[in-house]
Amino acid sequence: MTDATSADSESGQAAQLASAVLFERDDHLLVVHRKPGRPPFAEQWLVPMTPVRDEETAEEALRRYGPDQFGVSLGVEQFIDTVYAEDPQGGARYVVNIFRAPMEGGPAHFNADGDYDDARWCVAGEIERLWMPPSLRDALVRIMVEGVPPPVVDWSTPAGREATPLAEREADAGPPPDNRASWDTISEAYQEQCYGERYGERLMWSWSNSEEDLHLLDEVRGKHVLVLGCGGGQDCVALEKLGAIVVGIDQSAKQIEYARKYAARHDAPNASFVEGTVEDLSRFDDESFDMAVSAHMLNYVERIEDTLREAARVLKPGGAFSISVRHPFDAALAERPPYGVVRAYWSEQDDWTWSLEGGVSARFRQWYWPVSRWFEMLTDAGFVVERMLEPQEGPLDAAGAGRERLVPHTLYVKARKR
Repeated sequence: MTDATSADSESGQAAQLASAVLFERDDHLLVVHRKPGRPPFAEQWLVPMTPVRDEETAEEALRRYGPDQFGVSLGVEQFIDTVYAEDPQGGARYVVNIFRAPMEGGPAHFNADGDYDDARWCVAGEIERLWMPPSLRDALVRIMVEGVPPPVVDWSTPAGREATPLAEREADAGPPPDNRASWDTISEAYQEQCYGERYGERLMWSWSNSEEDLHLLDEVRGKHVLVLGCGGGQDCVALEKLGAIVVGIDQSAKQIEYARKYAARHDAPNASFVEGTVEDLSRFDDESFDMAVSAHMLNYVERIEDTLREAARVLKPGGAFSISVRHPFDAALAERPPYGVVRAYWSEQDDWTWSLEGGVSARFRQWYWPVSRWFEMLTDAGFVVERMLEPQEGPLDAAGAGRERLVPHTLYVKARKR
């Protein structure tokens, strides 16, 4: 993974998404030979594979490609694995999502003007001897030998929705989610089941990393601090206990109601709260805060550039702005093994449903900007980026460790107003 990313940076080429499909018969797999002059991977053996166009999902690419090349429709696709491959002719790089799918609509036949000039049904040992991208060949042999089953997903959980195929997720009907109303809907259940009093009076930048772990703040004692998206007030109370004079702003009336009660329970008189959007901080004067903080909230903000400019406006020169957001790479992967890519890294918008116990659920819309985009937006808003952290969330040998072995869950940034 690291090697592929580094090579992309050196070559200046971004990896392209591609979809591949496994047609299986007994213990044999259909492999096809790509014609000369037909990139990607011209003159190599492959399984049926096509680049994913900008306007389509990985599954839709296969549904287009099957009838076009083989005269057959595909049954329900089942995601199996993701491989990374480089075309030796030209050096183009591909992130290839591999699916299983049955053929439907009669026997397959070649399109004479199509991408392939030969096809074979092969067992694993025969595939090992074919000239094909090594990463693809290794994955196919492993799938055939180990009999990798389709991923098992509990669709009722928040984690399960991340593994929902793109075609299904984007086909959800209805109006766009209203994040304000959705937070009002789930606030009580969220605080009871997910946050509430679980972390004491520590400032948590993520579920597993606190300020004691990361040291993203300047000295806060006696400082005026603004918390963007304060939610239930836990961050504000933690900062107040460190000696700060804190104002929290959040668009959810229910979260603000909880925050005021939470601050009262924790005897935090220097923590106050206002209901409002972080995209418009006009209620606050220019240069009225020494510091601004936002923990795992900015992914819910559509007009992020407005928010960053407003944060810069209300900060004094030299004021620190410390944030945590979900890492865009983590957001692109399925929650469950084999942790394949389920959305493009550069696909910024994602709609999903958060289901909690007791039948409480709500739809949300989030935005996951690439790491380079965060740097650009903060710089354009008037900040100097001092630190960017991508730590591992928990130890390597943690029980149940999964994607955290592969990619960072959270991106942490400390910037300073110029």
